[in-house]
Amino acid sequence: MIAESEVTNEVDRLHAAHQATIADLRHAIDLATSESTTVVSILESYLMIASDPIITQAIIKRIESGASAEAAVVDEFDVHKTFLYSARDQLLRERVQDFEHVVERMLAALRNRTLSHELRSDSIVVAGTITPHDMLFFKRMSTIGFITEVGGVTSHSCILAREYGIPAVIGIRNATDLIGDGDEIIVDGFTGLVVVRPNDATLQSYHKRMAEQSRERSELASLAALPSVTRDGQTVVLRANIDTAIDADAAVAVGCDGVGLVRTETMLVAFGRYPNADEQYQWYRSILERCGTSSVTFRAFDVGSDKFREGIPHHEENPALGLRGIRFLLYRPDIFEQQIEAILRASVHGDVKFMLPMISSIEELDAARRIMDHTIASLHSRGVAINASIPIGVMIETPAAALLARSFAERVQFLSIGTNDLAQYTLATDRTNELVADIFDAMHPAVVRLIAQTVDAANEVGIPVSVCGELAGHAAATELLLGLGLRELSVAPSLALELKHRIRMAESVACADAVATVLTCTSTTEVYAVLQSLQAGDHGRMIT
Repeated sequence: MIAESEVTNEVDRLHAAHQATIADLRHAIDLATSESTTVVSILESYLMIASDPIITQAIIKRIESGASAEAAVVDEFDVHKTFLYSARDQLLRERVQDFEHVVERMLAALRNRTLSHELRSDSIVVAGTITPHDMLFFKRMSTIGFITEVGGVTSHSCILAREYGIPAVIGIRNATDLIGDGDEIIVDGFTGLVVVRPNDATLQSYHKRMAEQSRERSELASLAALPSVTRDGQTVVLRANIDTAIDADAAVAVGCDGVGLVRTETMLVAFGRYPNADEQYQWYRSILERCGTSSVTFRAFDVGSDKFREGIPHHEENPALGLRGIRFLLYRPDIFEQQIEAILRASVHGDVKFMLPMISSIEELDAARRIMDHTIASLHSRGVAINASIPIGVMIETPAAALLARSFAERVQFLSIGTNDLAQYTLATDRTNELVADIFDAMHPAVVRLIAQTVDAANEVGIPVSVCGELAGHAAATELLLGLGLRELSVAPSLALELKHRIRMAESVACADAVATVLTCTSTTEVYAVLQSLQAGDHGRMIT
């Protein structure tokens, strides 16, 4: 506690630290602009937290009540961290780290300390947590691996490690106590294994694996210019799932046939709000210009649940079953109309498709169509150049949508299956809950049958159907999807070449025969057994 006479000085210290923290974050954003849009987005979210006037005012009130500047900062941020800790969603719980990183910087500024990074090249970093700012510096220092005590697969450090292609093992308790400075260690990002002070045999084994991976990467690079076609001549359209314009460059570089999914809600994270139609138009146009004549599918804002939640009126006990996707867009037609307008304006710059998320009824589709027709009429009346006939599709992400697939197929130009949510809702399993992680599996027979029903419905009507969910990039699922009759797959650019390799090693007839057996399976174990038997009979080298 401080004396009343010290309040003014403590408030002045807070303001100085606040300005220094904001300046530091803005400098970091400038540095990150040429390195990673993901880092920029994350640092911008930190800047939003640090700049929040409500939080700042609450800290000042604590100081006026007798707390030191340091104590006031810690106590106020603890309130917000406690709220996030109590969230049911794992993604929200992991955002606690964002607040911790901001607190760390503000406390350092209050104490006139500078956070520095000193490291020799070819080192592995072991830390309690690692901020995106840290990751940026460590990458420049040629860091070869990361180990942290805190975090999960959706933590920012884990996401950035994947983007940078740096092996990382996240969430190892007491790692900084168990591993000493200068220890020789192995970080196996594939298995989540950390080997401390390995023996010669283990070292030799991992050096051999590293050499094999390097050779495989070189071989995969040569596939970029080759067609995505099975051994028996079935062509598969291979597209990319992207979040930013830079991701579009990566998709072009690996030879993807366009973009099967643009997650437009990532734009909201970067802006920290819903951008207006002009801002969105520029964002969409930049992606289209990078993709040239290839088609690009923009998904409407899929907000709610564990994603961007601005504009949702109140706390939801079960957000995954609440106001998300098309439900939110119909609840806020003003936001929906702005996005439709921006995409229609951008459509004159490329081959655009528009996809609606989380559809579960024909009524929702009809309501979305009415809003789109109204927006088209408004743009025509204003003399704005647009392509009024862009193809419209729906995401099949719920059992209801899969069961109504034939009805949807008769009303839209394409279907796209989101296997992550389809599995979650079919199996009534939260995919971020470690207590039921063993239940969540998109290869479950019930999920496979819903996918098969959707593919059949699209084929009967004669419209394209694709998979843009995580299953499309699953090493064990390629033969399954080909056997189900899917000829359009969309994955992250980093997975495209491996998937193309598996497609080129597969035979569609054999895949179809295997799927006939899979559709009689009653357990996930049986499904995997059938597919493993098929892969074992393939004389080619499978990259997993």
